[in-house]
Amino acid sequence: MAQRRAPVKQRAPSAAPTEDFDFLASQQSSGSDDQACVGLPSFLYALSSLHILISVSLGSIQVEIAHQLMASREKKRKEHEKRFFQVAKNRLTAEISAATDDVRSTVETTEKAYAKFILNYAALEDIIRALWMEIKKEEQTLIGYRRQEIAKKQHAANDPIRTAMETTGYAALGQIKESCHAGRQVVDTLMPPAV
Repeated sequence: MAQRRAPVKQRAPSAAPTEDFDFLASQQSSGSDDQACVGLPSFLYALSSLHILISVSLGSIQVEIAHQLMASREKKRKEHEKRFFQVAKNRLTAEISAATDDVRSTVETTEKAYAKFILNYAALEDIIRALWMEIKKEEQTLIGYRRQEIAKKQHAANDPIRTAMETTGYAALGQIKESCHAGRQVVDTLMPPAV
C-alpha cells in the first residue's frame, strides 16, 4: 500500500532574538535614510542567516516529526493489521469449530440411523426367514396330504382292478392246481406204484 505524505506546511519563522542579531539596535533611527541603507545589507545578511538557520532547524524538526509520524502510523497500521488478523483468526477458528461440530453431529446421527436400520433389517430378515420356514412346513404338510389324497384316489381307482385281478388270479391258481393234479394222475397211471 503506497504511503501518502501530507504536504509539509512551512511555519512562519519565530521572532525570537538570537545572539547574532541585535534587533533593538536595528530599530534605532538617526533620521537619515542613507544610514539605514548602510546598515541594511548586514541586517539582510543576518536576517537571511537567521532564516536559513531557522529553516534548517525547522526542516530537520519537520523531518524528525515526519519520521515519527510515519513510524507512529506504521506502528498503528501494524497494530491494526495484527488486531484484524487476530479477529479473523478467532472468527475462522470459531467457524471451523462450528463446522466441525456440525459434521461430527451429522456423522453421529447418520451412524445411529444406520445402526438402527441394520438392527431393523436383521429383525425383519429373521421374521421373513421364520415366515419362509412356516411356509415350507405348510407346503410339506400340504404335499403330504396331497400325496395321501392321490394315493387314496389311486387306491380307490385301483380297487376294481385289484379285485378283478384277485378273482382272476384265484381262478388261475385253481386251474393250475387242477392241472397239476391232473398231471400227477397221468404220471401215477403211467407208472405203477412202487412196492
